[in-house]
Amino acid sequence: MYQLDRKWLKSLVACPLYVKDGVVGVALENPYDEFVLEKFRRELGSPVVGVKESLEKINRYIYQCPYTQRGEELSKEILEVSNSWEAEPIIQLVDLLLEDALNRGATDIHLEPTDKSFRIRLRKDGFLEEYKSIPIWAMDPVLVRLKILSDIDITDKRIPHDGSFFYQGLKEKVNVRVSTIPIQKGEKCVLRLLPQEEDYPYAMGLDSLKFSITTLEKLREIVNSPQGLFLVTGPTGSGKTTTIHKALQEIISKKINVITIEDPVEYELKGASQVEVKEKWGFTFASALRSVLRQDPDVIFLGEIRDEETAEIALRAAQTGHLVLSTLHTNTAMGAFNRLMDLGIKEGSIKESLLGIMAQRLVVKKKGGRMAVVELLSSDLKYVDGSMWDHAQKLVKEDIISREEIHRVVGNLFYIKEHESF
Repeated sequence: MYQLDRKWLKSLVACPLYVKDGVVGVALENPYDEFVLEKFRRELGSPVVGVKESLEKINRYIYQCPYTQRGEELSKEILEVSNSWEAEPIIQLVDLLLEDALNRGATDIHLEPTDKSFRIRLRKDGFLEEYKSIPIWAMDPVLVRLKILSDIDITDKRIPHDGSFFYQGLKEKVNVRVSTIPIQKGEKCVLRLLPQEEDYPYAMGLDSLKFSITTLEKLREIVNSPQGLFLVTGPTGSGKTTTIHKALQEIISKKINVITIEDPVEYELKGASQVEVKEKWGFTFASALRSVLRQDPDVIFLGEIRDEETAEIALRAAQTGHLVLSTLHTNTAMGAFNRLMDLGIKEGSIKESLLGIMAQRLVVKKKGGRMAVVELLSSDLKYVDGSMWDHAQKLVKEDIISREEIHRVVGNLFYIKEHESF
């Protein structure tokens, strides 16, 4: 990778953006400035082309440039500035953190105070990795910067807070979900990075999820149904919302009214009306769903069924001409059926409305990256293409995932079956 001096880039008001087929694209206000382009050719020893950008964007790119030693420079600079969230090195440090996390393929950023430093870790493929530590006094300005970006109250550190903001990186745009909570040493902050689909046109629809042909055919049949209830279950971070959004992308172009109710809105879904729940203001899933039903919806995505009231309204909607998609936190697909009955819904009412239930987990593949292990129950509560264990066993035999990974992700959920099969 090229290593450039950030001050040199600032003096030229130019920044390399990408390398394609050995040619480096350089952001310039005047893309035909041969004087600057020649300097880059000599410095990089590569062919160079100019890319027209505004001065504002170029200056931002310079501080996010992956071809400089930004981390070391900024670590030194923050030692020399006041502890203000408005100080340029603090702003640059937050941008650097987000950009590096995206470049490394991280899904979450953990920031937590220790006795002597502010520890930063990145989650990639389900595992937390050490990233770096910064001086403990920099904790407050960094957290204030993140809170202001995500519209969080900076005056009260005694209670947890949640918020979000959009970050436009060099290569992609992400929704950054921010969660803070008071701990013994100060405040812990977790950032969840959610890529926006507009940056991934090649990854649209259910095909990108790599399910079996049988599962895909059944899923498409379900999401094209005129009415009924479809549930996706699994623990937090198992990709439930992603699966439902992929399904919605396949039908949203039809002449229908799609409305989502989420807490919070994670991905921008073009062509749908997205409603954000505000529990602290009394705008709950149940109250939002009542209001949405007066908006003449054809398809409703309900972020989560949490209580009896929401479950009853969702079932009623599914029985009166609406396709309702939602999630539950249960370990298995059958567990979702039992959970609805625990919430007071009658078995007959569930069976009358149910189109299917999918349970899923995200596992790390042997050659990197993650994929979903799934099971799908049809309306008669029979597996469409085997249980989650059957799917996992198939992936192990195909050498896509390891047995150890199955144990790590699902624990002892399938412990007995393993001894029967291996």
